[in-house]
Amino acid sequence: MYNRLLIPTFAPGHRDAAMATIAEAGAAIGAEALLFAPTLPGVYNGGDAIWRASFAHRAACDAALRSAAWAPAAELLADPAVTTHLDAVGYATGKVGGLVDGGGLYRVALFRAAIDPTPERLAAFGAQTAAMPRAIRSIRRWQLATADEASGLHGWTHVWEQEYADRAGLEGAYMMHPAHWAHVERWFDPEYTEFLVHPLLVHSFCAIDRPVIAA
Repeated sequence: MYNRLLIPTFAPGHRDAAMATIAEAGAAIGAEALLFAPTLPGVYNGGDAIWRASFAHRAACDAALRSAAWAPAAELLADPAVTTHLDAVGYATGKVGGLVDGGGLYRVALFRAAIDPTPERLAAFGAQTAAMPRAIRSIRRWQLATADEASGLHGWTHVWEQEYADRAGLEGAYMMHPAHWAHVERWFDPEYTEFLVHPLLVHSFCAIDRPVIAA
């Protein structure tokens, strides 16, 4: 599968009309799976909405986003009078695990691993991040992928997605778990030799009524 993720921020007064246009266009492009929902309070650089579409392969994704059906959405997303900021990533299915089970909360973080990103350091970072769900049981489903196209605040390198039963699973069990703070957090902290990830990141989440992360 190939995924395209968009996190737009809309100008005041344009949000509702823009979201209606994007919803209509997204429904007409033939995505195999589609999420489009407003973000919840508490995001960090998390935009006003999350749009995530999955396709059989990148060529299908590229064709869909060049189609006449998507053109109205593409136009407003490129118009700074309507969309004041847009983070966008494209990525193939990466390391994925967990149960495909019901709705709840979808969370995505975008990272730029840019501090001495040797293959060995990137592999260790990926392995430790992907190991967290074994310790943090509130993560029901997850995916860690490498972006092959990205724009926005950074040229993002990693997409870290999770699904939870509820917000408490993210902000309590995940954020406060020792596996997060004692191990993975070192890659984000300049006081540690592991420091790898630029401190500017995207942390965004929204409610979901069905699973989002596919195999």
